[in-house]
Amino acid sequence: MKSFAALVLLLTSSQVFAAASCTDKIEVLDNTQVHLMAGAQSCMLSLTPRGDAMAYRSFLLQSNGLFMVFNSLSGGAEDGATGAREYFFFPRTHNLDYRFDAATKRVYVTSPSGKIFEFDTEKTRLVSVTGTEFTTDHAIQPGNGGGIEITRNDKVYLDLGFQLGQSPSQNPRRKVQFKDLKHKSCDVSNSEVFKYTSDQDVYFKYSDAQLTRFLARRCPQLVL
Repeated sequence: MKSFAALVLLLTSSQVFAAASCTDKIEVLDNTQVHLMAGAQSCMLSLTPRGDAMAYRSFLLQSNGLFMVFNSLSGGAEDGATGAREYFFFPRTHNLDYRFDAATKRVYVTSPSGKIFEFDTEKTRLVSVTGTEFTTDHAIQPGNGGGIEITRNDKVYLDLGFQLGQSPSQNPRRKVQFKDLKHKSCDVSNSEVFKYTSDQDVYFKYSDAQLTRFLARRCPQLVL
């Protein structure tokens, strides 16, 4: 993971989820660049702060339900210069889209789960997510788990945690957690929910209906 742009290119060919088509569009809104991208079978939207600072935080949403918090850390070796925190929200029933409110300097992103992600375009910061509570540490450093920690969500979601140097989904043996609205959790391995190809691509295995059946069997303690 050398840069946010490189990671976006990786995700264009990985974690594919069938989605409505979207049109490539780049806008500079205050100090934030918003890029809506159409992949082969997916749609992605990134929000990146403008400027040439070595340390920054960017965000990526994808039509498979992914919400990624990318951190570029200042200096260091490749495996310690970047890091990503990843979440997946379900179900995935909406088109990925956004609107800008110039008066309030806010971008409102409609995510595939229907949640509205509100971002401040002056500082490229996450302000709110409908149905979700989270804490924010604005420091760009490797010890805070990416800086965005979800504390409550109104539906089941997947927390892949934070990983330096690569996407948290890249290691098939890594333990990740499904969590529900009652704060119950269920540990699974990445290989249970992601498919890994010989070309090192990573695909989320399940449709929403398939995921519900998987969780009912694998994680019966969760409220679905």
